[in-house]
Parts: sequence; C-alpha cells; structure tokens
Amino acid sequence: MRTRSGSMAIVLPAVLWLGLTLLAGCGGKARAVFTKPELLTYERLAVIGLDPESEQVFMAAYIKTFVSRPVTFVERSRLAEIIGEQNLLQGRLNDKTRAKIKRILGVEALIMCEYSKADDRPGSMKKLRVRIVDSETGAIVGSALTEMYSTFSRHAEAATEALRSDLLNDGYRRSYPSSGEAPPTVR
Repeated sequence: MRTRSGSMAIVLPAVLWLGLTLLAGCGGKARAVFTKPELLTYERLAVIGLDPESEQVFMAAYIKTFVSRPVTFVERSRLAEIIGEQNLLQGRLNDKTRAKIKRILGVEALIMCEYSKADDRPGSMKKLRVRIVDSETGAIVGSALTEMYSTFSRHAEAATEALRSDLLNDGYRRSYPSSGEAPPTVR
C-alpha cells in the first residue's frame, strides 16, 4: 500500500511533465514568407511530399481556412501514376512533369510540403515548410513556414492560416509593390 507522500512523488513529476508538454505545444512560430493573389484563383490542387495521413490533414486544414474558395484536391494515386511514388514523396518535379500534371489531371497548383521533426518523442520541435507552385509556370505563389512543439494537425492549421492572414493583411503588396490592382477577396 502506498502512502500519501509516495503517491505524490509519482503524480507530481507526471503532472509537471504534462504541463511542460502542453506549454511547449503552445509555443512556436508560423509565418507566411509571401503570398500572391494568384493563390486564390486555383481551384484544382494537389498536395505532395507528405505521407497519406498528413496529406489528408493538410487538405482539411486548407479547405477549412479558405472556406469561401471552391477547391478540389487531386487524389494521391492519380499523381503517383504520373510522377512515381518515390518522386511524389520527395517533391521532385521538373518543368516536364509539372506540365504533364497540368495537362492530364488539370492540376493548377501543387502544394509542396516538407515536414521534419528532430525526433518522434512527444514535445520535440517540428517544422513544416509549404510552397505553393503554379503547375504551368513553376512560379511560387505562396510560401509558409511553421516551427513548433505541436502535432502535424496544428502545423497544417497554422501554415494555412498564415497564408490566409498574409493575403488579408496586404502580403501581396510585397510581391507587387507598385501594382494598383486589387487582389481577389478572401473570406
């Protein structure tokens, strides 16, 4: 039978560990490096560079963030037919491959993601790099970075929200400083 002080010796470290883990999950940074108004014109997208589960989570976060935009995501297996699974996972795309994806699948932009983590332990630092690339021109129209002690789901939400926020807060003006043209609306 444990004494009351013996129980406290077990519970207190566990509570401290949980508190530090939760506190660490709140910290971190997410920012859009830049966004261009074209980001909002794409209706047919594909996500590459993530495992299937993370891909699903990212697509859901994107749709929830850009709720007013009609978006269709192309199935991973359809992309793999054109690119090959190994290249798909590593985000290896040249001009010819991008053009083929555009021509065959109608994909207007590719969301190229790189997710890295120092290790798999809970509470370790993780990073998500997102680049949205026009499949016809190869131009990067959006870029976001996250770095935090959190789940992939939180990274995906933070990255897509950073892109949206950058558009709402005139982030496009950094890309088009002298342009008097208004960007498409974001809601």
